Amino acid sequence: MKLAIGMCWYDGPDVTCAGRFLDFMTYLGELRDRTLWRKQLGHDKFTELEPNLPLLDAGSPDAESAQPTELDYLRLGELEIGLIDYTRTSLVGKARELTVETALKWEADYLFMWDDDMKFEHSTFLRLLRHDVPVVAALAFTSREPFHPVIMTIKESTDSVTGQPMMTSEYVLDYPKDKLITNEDVGGLIAFGTGVFLCNMSVFKQVPQPWFESTGAGEDFFFCTKCHQHGVDRYVDTATKTSHKKWTSDFIDEKYYDKFRELNTDLYKKHFAELNGESAND
Repeated sequence: MKLAIGMCWYDGPDVTCAGRFLDFMTYLGELRDRTLWRKQLGHDKFTELEPNLPLLDAGSPDAESAQPTELDYLRLGELEIGLIDYTRTSLVGKARELTVETALKWEADYLFMWDDDMKFEHSTFLRLLRHDVPVVAALAFTSREPFHPVIMTIKESTDSVTGQPMMTSEYVLDYPKDKLITNEDVGGLIAFGTGVFLCNMSVFKQVPQPWFESTGAGEDFFFCTKCHQHGVDRYVDTATKTSHKKWTSDFIDEKYYDKFRELNTDLYKKHFAELNGESAND
């Protein structure tokens, strides 16, 4: 497998996440080494020796999921890793677009992309890969109040001025926890944020350019609508969790979101009713 790592960051790794970035790259390097040893030694000899090898990601709360299974090895084959770094730009959509173009030229099989202000377990790559779906994102939350999951539904409507078809979004505050979710789980056509996600590169051959365009709804929502229009199924794994750096020193994760929402029920009722074009009394 040729795995492209897309780093579309504003200004290089966030200082509070840089250490995690280096640790993750070390983990991927060790994972790559295992696939090479398996090829060189042969399946039987490697299987015999593997229990004596140090655990990958030892000490992590999700270390068990970070260990490759036999099916993982079959999917990974001889793992190659290519780093694609388009940093120091505020045009995130353009950076993502260039990342995909580079990954296609390299003939990558998968693209794993994350933003510099995200934290996630090293097992995230394998957890997403195991779903064997075209596009899957890890669970992420916005970094500004009122915090909410970056999970939306796509609404097909008509522009009131031009009369042309258009896509709008509606936020999903209540999502099924700890499962792989798609359209039927959110009562509509699912869309998500691309803070941490894995994509089979065949998607970018099925969906024409542009794939990511910085619009008012965001380049990630634009990507999801393009996937919908060209028949690409989209998923979010709410069991694979991330945390997103707040504009202070905190990180927003599922526990933070649940507590904040519990303490600010009126804020959520009013704010999201307005966003979704409803009355707060509905």
